[in-house]
Amino acid sequence: MTFESDIKNIFENGTWYHSVKYKDIKSKGTFDYTDLVYKLNFPDMKNKSILDVGCSDGFFSKFFLEELNADEVTGLDYNEYDGSVSFEVLKSNENDYAKKYKDQNDFEKLKDSYLNLSLENSNKFNFLKKVFELNMQYKSGSIYDLSEVNSHDITFCGSLLEHLRDPVTAIEQLYFTTNEFCIIDISNSLKRKYNFFNKPLIKYTGAGGNFFHHSKEAISLMMEAVGFKKVASLKSYKIKIEKYDYKIPHDILIGYK
Repeated sequence: MTFESDIKNIFENGTWYHSVKYKDIKSKGTFDYTDLVYKLNFPDMKNKSILDVGCSDGFFSKFFLEELNADEVTGLDYNEYDGSVSFEVLKSNENDYAKKYKDQNDFEKLKDSYLNLSLENSNKFNFLKKVFELNMQYKSGSIYDLSEVNSHDITFCGSLLEHLRDPVTAIEQLYFTTNEFCIIDISNSLKRKYNFFNKPLIKYTGAGGNFFHHSKEAISLMMEAVGFKKVASLKSYKIKIEKYDYKIPHDILIGYK
């Protein structure tokens, strides 16, 4: 196999969180932002350094570099790419999530292609970095402790807060590492029928890994409490879970130092 066939093999047969385009191929991600991302009202990031917290496969890091003119991106994620669970879960749900993550790790299935590309695991962030020759670096770590991460002009946190037991500490850590502004994409944001009066509400889901549905007003209040100024809404939208043909609500907020 040539390197080109290895690349295509991973795009076509790998496990992806986001759909990513490569030439005439698009990976089969859980979420397809390939067109929607241009409608999310992200500001220009020309010559800025970006910290992408909860970067997953690097879809947004790639977009910030290629389309919004960012200078460099550091992607941080809790995922060790060894099949272990990569976010907080209740002990009672640990075995179920462990099986899920083991099944999603495609390294053994595509091992030859990864190794041919000098990749030691199934980290799609590093795969995209290599394939598209992007100025982005992966760092393993937790949003609860960003003390070892250099401050960046812009911080971005997408679709992570619902998985956290303590979103206030997480947002405070984002504040400490932000020089100019922070963008937070709230996934599974609280539906309007629960929050007709636009209150800062949080609804516990009862699930073992997706803990809370937050209203955008709740996250805005948390951002203001830790020190962010001029917190504003960038976009409210819905995106389909490709496997189930079901759309989940999102809200994007921006806060300035």
